[in-house]
Amino acid sequence: MAKITYHSFSKTLQEVTLQKTEKTIKTSEKTGAEYTVEYIPTLQVLAITAPEEHNGKYRYSIIDTKNDLEYTITAPNKVDAKFGTPLVFKNVRGGLMDKKVWFAAESVSILQRNNG
Repeated sequence: MAKITYHSFSKTLQEVTLQKTEKTIKTSEKTGAEYTVEYIPTLQVLAITAPEEHNGKYRYSIIDTKNDLEYTITAPNKVDAKFGTPLVFKNVRGGLMDKKVWFAAESVSILQRNNG
């Protein structure tokens, strides 16, 4: 399984995660400057472990079995995930900061499966 590292981020988010992305314009809360953000609107993956609380947010270690990738995504909310729990992240962005890869989502939920 390939692990995403800081060496991967000479590429776009789409190239790194192998997911379809979109772009939008955001405004910085600190400076008021506009900037373009690339994001994954909806990302379905599997949890590896339960989420870990970190600075008031939650880190989810995940695997993308479709693309054979493993990485961590931070989200503001906590769901009851454990190994193998199917998760859906909304509006995932990511990048490189101080030689560390980061991913953040606006929200996460457990994928509801139809049993019909």
